Amino acid sequence: MNILITGSRGFIGKNLKSHLIQRSHYIIHEYNRGDSLDKLKEKIKISDVIFHLAGENRTEDEFNFEKNNFELSKEISTLILNSNKQKHLIFSSTTQAELDNAYGKSKLKAENEFLSIPKKNSNQKVSIYRLPGVFGKWSKPNYNSVVATFCHNIANNIPINITDPNKKLQLLYIDDLINQFINNINVCHKNIFIDI
Repeated sequence: MNILITGSRGFIGKNLKSHLIQRSHYIIHEYNRGDSLDKLKEKIKISDVIFHLAGENRTEDEFNFEKNNFELSKEISTLILNSNKQKHLIFSSTTQAELDNAYGKSKLKAENEFLSIPKKNSNQKVSIYRLPGVFGKWSKPNYNSVVATFCHNIANNIPINITDPNKKLQLLYIDDLINQFINNINVCHKNIFIDI
């Protein structure tokens, strides 16, 4: 089975790749920031499963959310629809898709783009995961994990800033997420939307 991971050098992508490498029946392909659209086209063409994990979650310029979350997703959607081969797209979205911020809006637009794929071609499968805060190995403090940030700060005697002590965090351990992803590869099902 040919599997494409977009964003394979990121936190979730690196963990997914590590798990898949341990299983000899997967051929892993990668697409990352800086790669050409021709490479994306080539990799999508040969892939059976596409894990679309690439995107922008922090930026100085909000335009990057639109470009790297929605525009890239739109390109992937078009390439899947132009393919003659059945594919299963697994997209990592966020619970912030329900919020009124530039990041959440760009992810929601990407979700809607992907949900249109099976309406246009019923042979294509789409799974969307709305992820809460994911933590675990290879997460970066002050970037993609509040748990990593707290651990880093405590270990280095750096003060922790809690702006809302009453806020409850939803957290998901990376290995639990990866196990769900891998189980999803092998399950035959209709298109699904997963809000973890």
